[in-house]
Amino acid sequence: MEPASSCHIELFTDTFPREDVRTLLVGAGYDIGIRQLQGPHAPAQLYIVDASSALEPALKLCQQLRVEQNGDYTPILFVSDDGVASSRLASLQCGADTSLPRPIDGAELLAHVESLVRAKERHDRMAVRADEAQRISQRLQAANQQIDMELALARRLQQSLLPQQLPQLPRVRFAVKYKPCAQVGGDFYDVFRLDEKHVGFYVADAMGHGVPASLLTIFVKKGVRAKEITGQTYRLVPPTEVLHKLNSDLVAQQIPDLPFITMVYALFNHDDGTLKFSRAGHPYPLLLPRGGAPTLLQIEGSLLGVFETKFRVHTAQLNTGDKLLLYTDGMDGASFEQHSVGLASLLAAAARFRDLPIGELVERLASDLFAQTRQHDDLTIFGMEIVD
Repeated sequence: MEPASSCHIELFTDTFPREDVRTLLVGAGYDIGIRQLQGPHAPAQLYIVDASSALEPALKLCQQLRVEQNGDYTPILFVSDDGVASSRLASLQCGADTSLPRPIDGAELLAHVESLVRAKERHDRMAVRADEAQRISQRLQAANQQIDMELALARRLQQSLLPQQLPQLPRVRFAVKYKPCAQVGGDFYDVFRLDEKHVGFYVADAMGHGVPASLLTIFVKKGVRAKEITGQTYRLVPPTEVLHKLNSDLVAQQIPDLPFITMVYALFNHDDGTLKFSRAGHPYPLLLPRGGAPTLLQIEGSLLGVFETKFRVHTAQLNTGDKLLLYTDGMDGASFEQHSVGLASLLAAAARFRDLPIGELVERLASDLFAQTRQHDDLTIFGMEIVD
């Protein structure tokens, strides 16, 4: 506690003041300002209201001092000539923090003063901290608003890079359901015609979500080179080369703490039904043949951006009525009826709804598989169906 000489106390008294309180405080080294009960006053660390022979004006002053503080705090010590408990009770009801009767005990008075001054100091320290906390909160709110604006911009940018329409080919129908877990997701997909016979498509997933993941999806978008044009000729780049080149580009960036990226890239000849795809650590594609059980098309393949590696190609023949599903690891939280969470639920639901058109199938899987469980990660379901 600071020295008494630096502590200012406002002493309010009536026309006939009693000198005992003032004498004790001055003797203890306090800086004292003498005020009339109905006069003006200055800021202080303690108000002492000496009722002497004017009880009602003193009680009224207590009320006034307490109201004027309006959220601030300066303690009030009430001194009364009336030793009756009702007078002290009235002072407390009017806003005093404590009350002392005469005759004054000097040690008790000084103990009360020290206690109230400590309370004032604690309040002032807390008020300073509260003001600082409020300023920090305001800065955090402004920063959060800025982050929200940037995330909204990143979301619009990311969505603008997704295909606005899926190509509709003579014998092929596409459908997709994209459900990011946050404002900006790490899933990405694309489908594009390459020539009169071929269409390329992929689904990728940068692990996690937020701005870093969204930036990687943009890198993937720009890094996929599905077609090489030389003069008047062109070459369709095989899936293995597409992933190999993209992987080499990512490794060359030497980005610290690069999130893992998974991907399936496919090349489909819709003239003869030949599907070729390569996989980089992504969930296996799910084939729903028209006349057989759902089948996972399993092939090895490492994550993108970790180290230089080669990728294998898988070839499948798709016929009229067959469907193909690509999806991201948000499917790990899928739940369907009594089946185990994840792949088992996906297989069961796909088998149940396999006869639906591809658009309805994709919508049904996205809704039913997460009807009873919360989606914890970005989810993309991309479907293709061979039609007559």
